[in-house]
Amino acid sequence: MSRGYELDERDDQGGQAPEASQPTGGPRQIEGRVSGGGGSPRNRQRQRSTDSDDRFPDTRATGRREVRALGRRYELSVRERDALRDIGRFRTIATDDLLKHRYGGMASSMRQELTRLQQLGLLKRRSISVGKHRDTLTVVALTEQGAGLVRQDEQLPEDQAVYAGFVKPAEVPHDAAIYAMYRAEAAQIEGRGAKVRRVVLDYELKKDIYSRLGRNRDAGALEHARRQKELAAEHHLPIVDGKIALPDLRIEYETPEGDLERVDLELATEHYHRGHMESKARAGFKLYGFVSTSRGRRAQWEGRELTASVLSL
Repeated sequence: MSRGYELDERDDQGGQAPEASQPTGGPRQIEGRVSGGGGSPRNRQRQRSTDSDDRFPDTRATGRREVRALGRRYELSVRERDALRDIGRFRTIATDDLLKHRYGGMASSMRQELTRLQQLGLLKRRSISVGKHRDTLTVVALTEQGAGLVRQDEQLPEDQAVYAGFVKPAEVPHDAAIYAMYRAEAAQIEGRGAKVRRVVLDYELKKDIYSRLGRNRDAGALEHARRQKELAAEHHLPIVDGKIALPDLRIEYETPEGDLERVDLELATEHYHRGHMESKARAGFKLYGFVSTSRGRRAQWEGRELTASVLSL
């Protein structure tokens, strides 16, 4: 994960640790394994694509409908709800990526709507300085009120985690780029006629696995290894070099035949050393590489899909 970034809180004061609900971009790629779910998903009526809203057939993206959540009423458009849903699932997103994937390059519309959502108390916006040239990267995250609204969104499956608050400043550029990686992979998934059902961040996997492993901390090496193997199998994850390998992102999707499949993705930056990348490749993860550059005022993220030949260099 990237390090060496400084926080510049120009747009919003005071962050908080992300909280997740409990379960009830043109990059090129690295070869990897796609794991199968082996069966039809449950709650089929809730497993539609999370990138569209069929319940509110607005003829215009700005046509707003009433949404009630946590005792309050909001007038939100389909596009505003889509943006909130994306931000909640991915914890933090760069506004440049929202502009590309949610607003079709319409910068004025995005600025107006994000400002409106911020005034409604549903999201926070920050600017951070990236790299030695201190280029600016603007990111957004949900407030607790915004996360509460998204958690009631019937477009999301019940086991989809929704996050509020910003991550640690050093982790923001890396975590914000995960959304662009998702978009690149989701385009391939949907191109095969499948529908994205749920996304799982490494934060959620770590929280569950490490908390359960910690309960057997004093049980001895053999019991720890047995429990580790059990949890790895439960989460469909491999053990590499004695540790459960965790991806940056897992995408669960429904095939045209109605089966549930998954693909695990890892976002490699220029800060990754060769050994780390090789271990992720051995885990079977599909690797995407993003390189930060300094061109003009804003930080740019150039995505590329890595191949096995790259790892051998």
